[in-house]
Amino acid sequence: MMTLTSTSRSCKGAMQASVLVGAMATPALAQDTEGRAMSGDLGIYYQVHGDLGSGTVPFLVLHGGMGTIEGDFGALLPSLAARRPVIGVEQQGHGRTGGRDTPVTLAAMRADTLAVLDALDVERVHVVGFSMGGMLALDLALSAPERLATLTAISASQNLDGMHPAIAEMNRNPQATPSPEALELVPSEEDFARMRAGFADNPDGPEQFQRTFRQLQAFIVTDWGWSDEELATLAVPTLLALGDSDFTPVEHGAHMAALIGAQLAVLPDTTHLSITSRSDWLLPLIDHRITTAGTGDAAFDRKWDRP
Repeated sequence: MMTLTSTSRSCKGAMQASVLVGAMATPALAQDTEGRAMSGDLGIYYQVHGDLGSGTVPFLVLHGGMGTIEGDFGALLPSLAARRPVIGVEQQGHGRTGGRDTPVTLAAMRADTLAVLDALDVERVHVVGFSMGGMLALDLALSAPERLATLTAISASQNLDGMHPAIAEMNRNPQATPSPEALELVPSEEDFARMRAGFADNPDGPEQFQRTFRQLQAFIVTDWGWSDEELATLAVPTLLALGDSDFTPVEHGAHMAALIGAQLAVLPDTTHLSITSRSDWLLPLIDHRITTAGTGDAAFDRKWDRP
């Protein structure tokens, strides 16, 4: 297996072959509070921006693979926090959350994320997930729909087969030389360096970056994902957003949206790595999803507020 310190093209292909790669880092809003919620034997790092006691259903932001809260949502956090409180969670082996020896799975990430919400006494959220975080958001909507008021999945796919064929092939054959088409989509060495910098304060040391990468390589070729029949049962009001040059083809995004009955937005001149920086486009779309959902947005968002 190619190590992450390589500067070869095949390393770039292998890195992006995790398909869960985070967006490019941008300056972020300083967190109001931060902490760790125990999920089994692991302390899951989280940030809170704003007042969770305000009576407003908060946002929950879920980063992409090899990403962090600031790295993937730096451009969006200030504007999201101006609208309602924001909770950010860093998943197993990412950013400031240590790793586990056990495999990365959607079920494990779901349990970790719900552990944070439970520790904060937050019952419902408007989830905004990017890439791997979008996949996790879909999993939450199917497995714990009562915890979500709305779902925004950015650059997410239904399964590996739903991804761009060149990206899917890199995942299945990470040792193969990436095709020219695939290389158009992968990050630069500078992008890798920014992602790696997000692991500088990991409790298991910055070398956790490479361990997490290997775990995600293993995860992405498992049987994660959902059949058409399973996805069609998703009832949470949903927005699917993707770039026109994303890891998920527009046709697959339209297929998912039709199954779910979701709003679909395709951002022009936008790649997987640039989409979360398009805050001027994404924010009105997220606002529209929330205002048209009819979910009683401000009611019963904390456990003690429920009848």
